[in-house]
Amino acid sequence: MRSAILFSIIYLTSWSCQQPTSPLTISEKEEISKSAKGVVTKVFEYSNNMDFETGLNHYSDDPNAYFISDGVMHSLAGLREAYQAVGPSVEVLHNTIKSWHIQVLSSEVATVTLPVMLKLKLKGVPEFNGELTWTATLQKQNEEWLIVQSHESWLNCAQVSAALTPNGNN
Repeated sequence: MRSAILFSIIYLTSWSCQQPTSPLTISEKEEISKSAKGVVTKVFEYSNNMDFETGLNHYSDDPNAYFISDGVMHSLAGLREAYQAVGPSVEVLHNTIKSWHIQVLSSEVATVTLPVMLKLKLKGVPEFNGELTWTATLQKQNEEWLIVQSHESWLNCAQVSAALTPNGNN
């Protein structure tokens, strides 16, 4: 009985000392959205300038972070390798974000979903114009917003694959 009372006192004391979390204000959500949008905008600007390495500086190297590109799950190191492999074959790349969809999940996490129009020209392959949806989760780590998860989904994958494969259009 004494241990039950002692446990109850400890539980109630620890419960009463916890700070209740209050919902984010509209202005806090707007500021978080602005920060997330700023990071993603930079990534797409670097991509459009074919400076993939600098764009990837906005991605987290946390071991729990993962990034899906072309149906393959990568760590940040793997994503860097993938961009280093394909980067030299890219002649033209331009992403146009059609609209922004940002959801603030907490003071330290936000998601971004973007429909994107893409113009891509690889060496030896005709220019391709297509559409994809890109999503990302951003997390505030050490006072900096970083992408901890991303995923691209191409509309009409078979057409994309054929268009980006040498002799795939014949």
